[in-house]
Amino acid sequence: MPVDPRFTLRAFRTGDEEQILQLFHRAFPHASRDVEHFRWEYQRNPYGNERIALTFDESGQLVAQYAGYPVAMVDESCELLANQIGDIMTDRSVRQVGRGPTSILARTAQHFYDTFCRGKVAFNYGFTTDSHRQLSVRFLGSDAVEPAPYRVRDLARNPIEPITRRERLLRGWRLELVKDVGPEFDDFFARVAPAYRFLARRDARYLRWRYIECPDVSYVIVAIRKWRRLAGWSVFGVRGTRLAWGDALFDPRYPNAAEVLLRHVVPNYPVDCIDGWFPARPEWFDRVLHAMQFESKPDPQDLSLMCVPFDLADASARIADRFYYTFGDSDLF
Repeated sequence: MPVDPRFTLRAFRTGDEEQILQLFHRAFPHASRDVEHFRWEYQRNPYGNERIALTFDESGQLVAQYAGYPVAMVDESCELLANQIGDIMTDRSVRQVGRGPTSILARTAQHFYDTFCRGKVAFNYGFTTDSHRQLSVRFLGSDAVEPAPYRVRDLARNPIEPITRRERLLRGWRLELVKDVGPEFDDFFARVAPAYRFLARRDARYLRWRYIECPDVSYVIVAIRKWRRLAGWSVFGVRGTRLAWGDALFDPRYPNAAEVLLRHVVPNYPVDCIDGWFPARPEWFDRVLHAMQFESKPDPQDLSLMCVPFDLADASARIADRFYYTFGDSDLF
């Protein structure tokens, strides 16, 4: 690819944070982002940090960023590392520079691939809208795996019946608002991961970083136990009049745990729907969601799961076959 002398591409350096946040606010004027969120997402990740490719113009102003953070994955018995891509942005002033593979965005992405991907991760993944999806497939080596698996239950039309404390206790169920996680959550992940086949390593280290330590988003984490044994957990976020079911992991030996958990949690919030992303895999959890009357509908933002394979050449096929993911596997929750 020809070099354009007007622009400099390089990896992140300490001190770039200010320009990155300024570019973020120019690119996404209706969103908010502060330095603490940046440090949490890109400098405190337990699996690796500062995976950020930047492009500057002749005056030294930041005009593009392509960034991601590493996520530990388990595919059957195989341990993998992938980059979850987020915060892709360009300044309006350079959006007409070049076309396709010579655009500023494509050049920045290729720099990211060369610096942080090839020989270092199994694949990149992320979630894009239709406009960026077409660019990713044509010029960035990306595969469009599937539309985001949006599920929703309309609570105004189909409310969730609360469960009484007495009913829960008689059946051996106990629920807990989680403020910290420890070895019990590591053991739980090791026990149930085979039932999900391919997923992010949702152990204590990941949960603590992803949800508990996040500085500017409020999450509700609820664990459920059957006769004192951890049977599952879920993460929620209140988003206006909807309750986002952002993450979940359950033991398949307790297929009723998800229903009991929702019957306990949902009636506590003045919301008119509960929604989330849940693919039709694993099959046993898909059956649980159908039994709870969650409907599959097109994602409201028309998002799709994308994959760029690197060290794992068949990553896209593996993902389509058995990858389990939720809202929490994106940077949108």
